[in-house]
Amino acid sequence: MDLPRLHVLLVCNLGASTGIMVAKMREIAKNSQSLANTDVKIDARPAGELREYVADYDAVLIGPQIKHLYENLKKICDEHNKPIGIIDTQDYGMVNGGNILKQAIRLVLTHRP
Repeated sequence: MDLPRLHVLLVCNLGASTGIMVAKMREIAKNSQSLANTDVKIDARPAGELREYVADYDAVLIGPQIKHLYENLKKICDEHNKPIGIIDTQDYGMVNGGNILKQAIRLVLTHRP
């Protein structure tokens, strides 16, 4: 995969509920042969802090519990030309870090110029 950098920000209500997801995604990325040459960074922050951090990331994924904030968060991401997506409820509930990592990769790849 030709992806030199994959910096993903997960956004939720307080930043705490995605901590387990971040750990799972980091583990999967670390063990992925296709991401072996990719600079991977995955973090979680509260939605209220998005404006402070969005410029440092390649993609933003928001937790399904705050999908009602999508339009407001999308405006912030659009200002910085960053793609944003909503994490699938089932993937989030099952802590399916692999699927969520794939979603982030798709966001980054489809957003490239």
